[in-house]
Amino acid sequence: MPLPNGLYKIEFRTQKDQGFGVLMLQDEKLWGGDSSMYYVGTYAQDGDNFSAEVKTGRHSNTPGIESVFGLDSVNITLKGTSSGTGAEMTGVAAEAPDVSFQAILSKLSD
Repeated sequence: MPLPNGLYKIEFRTQKDQGFGVLMLQDEKLWGGDSSMYYVGTYAQDGDNFSAEVKTGRHSNTPGIESVFGLDSVNITLKGTSSGTGAEMTGVAAEAPDVSFQAILSKLSD
């Protein structure tokens, strides 16, 4: 079931680390961030299939907080399934092809 526009919690992990943030989905565009990183990109939905292209960057040097990829600027390609209130995806960043990425979206608000 496709995800509606809104604000989502994102939980993500790699074999290096894990993190949490928020993500706004609106009309096939996405924006979000956490305490040190921002995310921007696009997404597409086809039934229960969900895919996204996301670019990350650092907005603040927060002590003790590093990117889960070990790099601040990456381009992530994600694929997964959506349930109407959330999605589960896996993907990889072109700049860190040996690092597997998992993400879970959970709807917070319209």
